[in-house]
Amino acid sequence: MKKILAIDIGTSRVKSALIDTAGTLLALKSRRIDRTGSPDFQDADIWFGLACDCIRELPQKENDIAAIALTGNMHALLAVDEAGKPVGPAELWCSSRSNAEAETLAKTHGKLILDRTGNPLTPVFTLPKIVKMKKEHPEDYARTKYFLQVKDYIAYRLTGEFFSDGTDASGTLLYRLDQEKWDAELMQSLALEPEKFPQILKSTAVCGTLTARAAERCALPEGLPVIIGSGDLASAALGAGTDRNTLSLTLGTAGQLLATGSRGTYHALANKLFAFVHADPSVELYLGSVPGGGFSLEWVAKNMIHCSMDEFFAIGNERKFLPDDLPVFLPYLLGRGAPYMDYTPCAQWAGLKASHGKTDLVQGAILGTLCALRQSCDLLEKLDHPFESIVLQSLANRELCVRRAACALFLQKKKIAPVNPEASLLGCAMMGAVGAGLYPDLDAARQGMVHGEVLESVEPENIAAAQAYYGRYLLAAEKITL
Repeated sequence: MKKILAIDIGTSRVKSALIDTAGTLLALKSRRIDRTGSPDFQDADIWFGLACDCIRELPQKENDIAAIALTGNMHALLAVDEAGKPVGPAELWCSSRSNAEAETLAKTHGKLILDRTGNPLTPVFTLPKIVKMKKEHPEDYARTKYFLQVKDYIAYRLTGEFFSDGTDASGTLLYRLDQEKWDAELMQSLALEPEKFPQILKSTAVCGTLTARAAERCALPEGLPVIIGSGDLASAALGAGTDRNTLSLTLGTAGQLLATGSRGTYHALANKLFAFVHADPSVELYLGSVPGGGFSLEWVAKNMIHCSMDEFFAIGNERKFLPDDLPVFLPYLLGRGAPYMDYTPCAQWAGLKASHGKTDLVQGAILGTLCALRQSCDLLEKLDHPFESIVLQSLANRELCVRRAACALFLQKKKIAPVNPEASLLGCAMMGAVGAGLYPDLDAARQGMVHGEVLESVEPENIAAAQAYYGRYLLAAEKITL
């Protein structure tokens, strides 16, 4: 059976995996990215070096790889010169250095951009970062041949070609969601040259073949086709099996709710949920998020419970939820995210009493963090359509107390645990399989490669407790003071 070599460049880890056309994860290697120097900037050459190191350690990769496919974190500022060398370190999505530029752009172009992209002006996106770069470092801007996204740079290092795809392009604020092309008019109004942005390919398109130099570095055969792939939100949505009836809930460092919907729906969701081009061109991709998802749980464990994360989750399993007694946690340590689109840190507890102990704090923190994502789900279903199923990823699947809370909060939906937990890598492999001709389209790849197991229902009293907590959460969220 043919395999796809999937490469995922995350903010904290680089992963390479071999995945077959049945969706089986055959081998996985990863390397941690050292972020001690700066959480907001990274050396792009390190990404490629770590990816190559991982690839070299994968077994049985000589004769049965049909294609290489790529995915990576989105919204970065990565400028490269005429020779393809980074002009400077890559500025990651999490950087807030361009907050002033985002505020200025919101005043001058906010309505236009919201109408064309469905997204508000925040420093998360690439555009404010570019504007800041041009203003403060005009010599670097002048040297820039292309602005690339993370996986685009890996594609260049593998093939020598410069391309991007619609999913990553739509995460810059310089790409029209309604027309699926670079917004040359907006670029010109901001004195940005359209030629500095690479040609857009479909996410399943071949962007080139493996060069001799890259083949030697990775210990792979020269000439392997490379599929441009997508940003990690789109690959994660594909790998989770999201469709018109299925949502995906991921609780990692951030909390994310991913969904797809009819094209044009982004207008109704504008400034409430994030909207992007999807790797599947027949639908749009939506994101509801709370920036401090799993991070909030880590903060509570370290600073309030004074325990490890393993101990934190063990405490969470000690008893069932108490509907009238748990303190309400508003997990806004890094801002509120969707649907408020506010990134001012303002985490709070409501109803905290002297009688509360460690178990109350742990269970309250878990439920509060998940309630932020339930808000996005409610909004999406109100403005688009109901979803029948939800796939639980990362902590929401792996840790029993988090899984029970998620099942109770989303009580009307069929809960699914993925067989392959590496959703981004699986989605990446799906794009590779289509690009290599192993499947005719992404829908066929989803049917053949994405598999899940239906989770059992939780106890009725847990459901009632979680629903009561959610009601109190909404009241507390509306009363929050900044």
